[in-house]
Amino acid sequence: MQDLAPDPLDLDAWLGIIEAEYFSGFVPAGGGALKIAVGDDALIAPAAVRLARLACDHGLHTVAIDAARIRLHMPQDLFFALTRALPWPVMTQAFLERLFDENGYRWPRPGQPLSRAALAEALGIAPPLLGSEINIWLTRAIWHDRAYALDFRSAMLALATAALDPDADAAAPVHRWLQGEKAPIPAPLRAAGIGGRITRANARAMLISLCHWVRACGAPGLLVTLDARRLYQAGAPPEGELRYSPAAVMDTYEVLRELIDDAEHLPGLFVAVLATDAMIGGEPRRALDHYDALKMRVWPDVRPGQGQNPVAPLVWLGA
Repeated sequence: MQDLAPDPLDLDAWLGIIEAEYFSGFVPAGGGALKIAVGDDALIAPAAVRLARLACDHGLHTVAIDAARIRLHMPQDLFFALTRALPWPVMTQAFLERLFDENGYRWPRPGQPLSRAALAEALGIAPPLLGSEINIWLTRAIWHDRAYALDFRSAMLALATAALDPDADAAAPVHRWLQGEKAPIPAPLRAAGIGGRITRANARAMLISLCHWVRACGAPGLLVTLDARRLYQAGAPPEGELRYSPAAVMDTYEVLRELIDDAEHLPGLFVAVLATDAMIGGEPRRALDHYDALKMRVWPDVRPGQGQNPVAPLVWLGA
């Protein structure tokens, strides 16, 4: 690559731009984006922590993913990492409270799960009548929303129904399915309409569904930080960590390329890829230069002298 070393962009300045341009407006408005920040190894962890703090300040859910632990080249594993980190009971409760509010009823005890019977008593409505109304609301809000994949719709209906019983045993298999459990699909899931596991083939549709669901549950969006340092370490990894072949690194670039191309369909998703200079000038078989499809989407072709555009898809950071 030409012009490998522009003047580094100050980390504080970059974080200020991300907060002002993305966390304060673009992401809550439903925008999706992926940014790559390249810098010294010592900057990666602090950058991830500070991004998470800023995102939390603006109400976003935050998930930190390390390539040493999660196979970034497998899109379903990326999805599973998100689902394991998200607070599903809290999200389901927030969804139900918003659902009631949108239909003219205030949840009697905000933040506290209540059964249909308890809700009927608190609201002074006959249980059969309220139960029928709730079923209509859930059908309209989830089942008829084509932003969700079919299996995802079935799963969210099952979670909402379990929260209204309440029945933790009914929710548990849905959570395990969302998180990638490899056991055969249990009978309760089949009865709920969930037909198969989440794989590479349907991971994209599930991620799109998840982004819509996060917003339906009241959060403006989701920050995902990807610590990509492991991609550029060719030797044997420490015990318990993953090793990436050059082919796996290229597959990871393909996953990132797909996230960029799908950004308009991923409302509220902000992905920050944090990598060292090895991404640019390291081993040729692992470097960004070896995968034109991603390079063409992120490489900053125009710079003000040796400076940088702070909102470019790829930036070089300094302390």
